[in-house]
Amino acid sequence: MRLYHLLFLLTLLFCEATASAWDVVLHENRRYVPVENISKFYNLSPPLKKEDSFAITSATKIIKGKSGAREVFINNVKYVLCFPIVKKGSSILISAMDVTKIIEPVMRPGLIKNVAPVTTVILDAGHGGHDSGATSGRGIEKEAALDVVLRARRLLLERGYKVHLTRSNDTFIPLEKRPALANRHQNAVFVSVHFNKSKTVGGTGIETFALAPRGVPSMDEENLSYSDLKTYPGHGRDPENVALATAMHSSMLRHMRLTDRGIKRARFVVIKNLIIPGVLLEGGFINHPIDGRLIASSSYRNAFAQAILEGVSRYGSAVSGKPTTQAPSATASATDSSTIPNLSRSLYPYNLNSHLNEAVQRTSQQLSEPSATANPPKTNAN
Repeated sequence: MRLYHLLFLLTLLFCEATASAWDVVLHENRRYVPVENISKFYNLSPPLKKEDSFAITSATKIIKGKSGAREVFINNVKYVLCFPIVKKGSSILISAMDVTKIIEPVMRPGLIKNVAPVTTVILDAGHGGHDSGATSGRGIEKEAALDVVLRARRLLLERGYKVHLTRSNDTFIPLEKRPALANRHQNAVFVSVHFNKSKTVGGTGIETFALAPRGVPSMDEENLSYSDLKTYPGHGRDPENVALATAMHSSMLRHMRLTDRGIKRARFVVIKNLIIPGVLLEGGFINHPIDGRLIASSSYRNAFAQAILEGVSRYGSAVSGKPTTQAPSATASATDSSTIPNLSRSLYPYNLNSHLNEAVQRTSQQLSEPSATANPPKTNAN
């Protein structure tokens, strides 16, 4: 019996050591890990490297990227990373923030903690009233968004979901009121529908926005601002936000068949103040000759509505650990019962003195404490 207990204890210690064996590298005062760590943790094949590019594969998953780029592809779905991929010597490195905030909830959504089953969907048609949003000769964003929302509402109701709209007609609803309305509901997700417009007619494709994690530049910004260091209510749902964005975006790609502009991060008012999982969808460029013609058609709007229904369903199955998705969806099942990547437990990463690592830890702790002195700048509404 004593031998049994000893073997059991040794097994636990081995699993603990294996789960936390991350070779953390400090680069530009930021924590990175080699792609070999990622492939090992998720039981994928060793990375295939070609010059500055890498690919990690298994029978059902593939992660690929390139040094210097701020994007990674997981099952051929594009994710815009928090920070660029870097190369140091022969090692290709991905930021620890991207491992924990993007790769983990995408690879193992079923391990996200405290996720409620989705019974209610809050649909938010962008703009409204005096705020027309994007316009072109083929239509107006506020009208197209509301039409898609009404179509999606019907499909969701038929599937048995409860559905609430932030607006059901051509009414202007202030941005701050939209998440406030959504936050009244439990077991819910929030989906905001928009269309894009570029300064030229060259912009094309679909994109999905989830809330940028704390300490990460918003959208295409490279430098941090005060608002990037603030904690918003939506940060409590970081893993769910990415899992929902994954399910939504992959469904949009499948049904709408436009260029993949990627899953991106921003601090839009309608998603940063949510206490439920939420995303903002951009269904194409209203002033693009091809996108605009599609957006004006009933068939495309039906496809958008169908993508919303499918995205909600896929998200629910993914976070429950019982996914029903098929390729090319980026949503993967939770097949590994070990702990999530806890990079803070890697105490002595190589190429980093222990005292310096402790300083990094202290800085991280200080950043996690809310500032009592600084005043935030005004946020531009989107």
